[in-house]
Amino acid sequence: MLTIAQKTKNAGLHVIDSGLAGYKDVLQQQRRLCEERQQGKIPNTVLIAEHHPVITLGARQSANKLLTSRDELMQKQIDVVDIRRGGGVTAHNPGQLVFYPILNLRELGLDISEYIRKLEEIGIELLAQLNITSQRREGFPGLWVNDRKIASIGVRVSKFITYHGMAINIQNDLGIFSHIVPCGLDEVEMTSVLNETEIRYSMNEVKNQLSDILKSHFSRRRLPPWLKRPLPAGDKYISTETVLNSLGINTICSNANCPNRGQCWSKGTATVLILGDTCTRNCKFCSVACGKPLPPDLTEPARIAEMAEQLETKYLIITSVNRDDLPDGGAGHFRDCIEEVRSRCPNIKFEILTPDFRNCQVHAVEILAGALPFVFAHNIETVPSLYRKARTGGNYQRSLNLLKLARQTYANTATKSSIMLGLGETDTEVEQTLIDLRNVGCDKITIGQYLKPSKDSLEVTEYIPPAKFDWWRQRAIELDFKWVISAPFARSSYLAEKRTLL
Repeated sequence: MLTIAQKTKNAGLHVIDSGLAGYKDVLQQQRRLCEERQQGKIPNTVLIAEHHPVITLGARQSANKLLTSRDELMQKQIDVVDIRRGGGVTAHNPGQLVFYPILNLRELGLDISEYIRKLEEIGIELLAQLNITSQRREGFPGLWVNDRKIASIGVRVSKFITYHGMAINIQNDLGIFSHIVPCGLDEVEMTSVLNETEIRYSMNEVKNQLSDILKSHFSRRRLPPWLKRPLPAGDKYISTETVLNSLGINTICSNANCPNRGQCWSKGTATVLILGDTCTRNCKFCSVACGKPLPPDLTEPARIAEMAEQLETKYLIITSVNRDDLPDGGAGHFRDCIEEVRSRCPNIKFEILTPDFRNCQVHAVEILAGALPFVFAHNIETVPSLYRKARTGGNYQRSLNLLKLARQTYANTATKSSIMLGLGETDTEVEQTLIDLRNVGCDKITIGQYLKPSKDSLEVTEYIPPAKFDWWRQRAIELDFKWVISAPFARSSYLAEKRTLL
């Protein structure tokens, strides 16, 4: 057995190159490592391999379509193996790069769908280094180059530990796919890096590139025990997820990888993200996609109202991406959503978490007045010295001005903000930020730990212990905040329905 960098350990990740090996041998190795990982005997591990010609049949029988009999395949020295991974039939042979992560999803804070997206991200990144632009295709795990499939995914999870994985066609003989209907997809055309670029790469170099990418995605600074949470589960969580997906509702819970999603969805609550899932800014603390957004979806208010009815929502939080492209910053859409939900659910309470309405604050606040009553929230996010680093396009004073304007305009309306710790701020800066918020009339505050939501986001500078959050809670009370949540997992919408906490 060969190793990459002598079975390199990088922050708890082992990457092992099994070389050119029989599929059954590597499968047996996976099962052994999976059991050892479940027992905590080994760290997270990834096997990288090439295989002798083999066709594997997955758990989804309808997707296991052979075009050549097993006897004929054996005559061609192509093995056939029945396995229990997800997906359908696929094929492996030399020149195809296959990697098998043996990972603890609970420790990594990933659910299965997030894990599959992570595998796709890794494949996209590797292929980009090989001069290939690849894409996902919704509903079909794997990667595509236009209409041609270049990578396949089939995974299994047992007691939170993953095995099986992803196969990427580098320079393998694509003729092996003529014996199957790949993944059960009729008329799919398979391709490879060699087929697309006519460049033959060193497989050892490609493996080293993959190893580096794997470490960047799966080597995480170890979380302290107070920041570990179980994976989302339970009937209520699943029913909430089903309602949101069936109605096409975006949530900040998913788009920002909120660590409280499991807890909130298990109670049937979610923070709705309106005006699309593409932001006009690129704040480095956030994982929401940045780009050119689509026009507001006029069906969104009705879909959110339907969600509120189905989930029997009592307290609805509505937030949005930044929409600097709209003359009112999206304020009119906030108003329309509230009015539509209120018309169907008259007893529901609202909290809106708005962007800073750059260049249109007065106009936006006037528009929103038509949707009162609600709690008005806008997050200060961090201390002013970190705005250039963390909050691209934001302005500390502009955010304070918005909170002050809302306080002055809306009589008897609570205003609220939130700040993250762990980005490199000092205690003096945090205290001054809290004082600034009180000076503009902000009377609700959440203080929480920054957690890196994506690989491109800012790194965590410090994990703040729970005792320090308790100290900040007491300090905020002393500064006369009327409602305070200060805890590692505190977020702007966390426990927002608890109207009195002090």
